[in-house]
Amino acid sequence: MKNRWGLLIVLFLAALSVTLSQLKVVPLLGDLAVGLNVDQGQIAWIMSVFYLAGIILAIPGGAILGKLGPKKLLLSLLGFVIVGNIIGSFATTNFPLLLVSRTIEGVAFSMIIMVGIVFITSWFEGPAAGLPIGIFTTFPAFGSIIAYNTAIPISSANGVPFLWWAVVIFTAVVAVLVAITIKLPNQAAAKSAGPAAPPDDAPRLSEVLMSGKIWLLALCQGCVAFILFTYITIYPMVFQQFYGLDAIASNQYASFNGIFGIPFCIIGGFIIAKFKKPILLILICFIGLVFTCFITTHLSPPTYIVHTLLSAVFTGLTISAVLVLAPMSAKRPSLIGYSVALVNTVYFLGMFVGAPAVMGAAASSGWGAASMVLVAVSAIGIVSSIIFLATSRQKSGGQIAK
Repeated sequence: MKNRWGLLIVLFLAALSVTLSQLKVVPLLGDLAVGLNVDQGQIAWIMSVFYLAGIILAIPGGAILGKLGPKKLLLSLLGFVIVGNIIGSFATTNFPLLLVSRTIEGVAFSMIIMVGIVFITSWFEGPAAGLPIGIFTTFPAFGSIIAYNTAIPISSANGVPFLWWAVVIFTAVVAVLVAITIKLPNQAAAKSAGPAAPPDDAPRLSEVLMSGKIWLLALCQGCVAFILFTYITIYPMVFQQFYGLDAIASNQYASFNGIFGIPFCIIGGFIIAKFKKPILLILICFIGLVFTCFITTHLSPPTYIVHTLLSAVFTGLTISAVLVLAPMSAKRPSLIGYSVALVNTVYFLGMFVGAPAVMGAAASSGWGAASMVLVAVSAIGIVSSIIFLATSRQKSGGQIAK
């Protein structure tokens, strides 16, 4: 396809609209808590309910894709963004309604990566898809940079509800571009689903649910999601409340997590390819995260940016490595889909519970206690990685499975 890079740009903008919808509230959480008359622990649910749909839809997402097709599904996801933000614009002083609107917005987040990968692998075949996928997966990082640096100026100049309307307008324009330009090569939908499995090789979810190795990888992914998306949520508040920076500076420092995430989304695949044993890389990253989480409340101005770098690198490499290992750990090829879906379900669960747990600890016992919750979750990741490594050694006669 001659214009496939142009199509990738449109697809990227569609994914970017989802992230802007997700993160627009983060710089305003303190102000929203006051306006909504809720405490710090409760306000975290504004972020967490965004991930609720992912827990529910991660496994059936493939069937939904097969029924609607990639283009109709993508347009539907953008529709959820638009509807959720329209409702949210009227709910900035109504906590229950705002939670409903955030849940609707989150439907798009639950399947945007899946549908994006389907499009990209239909436009770029084989190894040529590596770079486009790496570029596409930078959309959360770009979205965080934009949200952290524009939310406060926009809301200060135009009022808080205008942030929701800004996302509506942007998403509507992107939806028109998608409708006009996005195309799928002939038979791509069938190709994306892969060849039909023989009756005796039909994938069964029950087999994946009985796989200890897949559950260990899912637990690793859930732990890293807990840590990453908690930091995405709390960074502005930690810099403002604990370190005493003003709101603008706090959000600027928080945006460095996204800035550092961009190159590591692209080069992470190359790093993992050079690492012969991805599970060892995961273990090293979780050890690094124990240190990173522990020093959250022991920083100084020269190390603020260093901390955002460490949190971006260790979480980004772990997520990519788990997604490499999950298909390799499936008992047979027909179970790869369900295996990845189970990993993603726990990933969304980690997103869902992370911020409320940590911000609840901060509200009751301070940010020092909150950082220890993150340390504990990192330790669970270490234990899961070690068990996976030990299991792989036993099953391979002393050789560590890749």
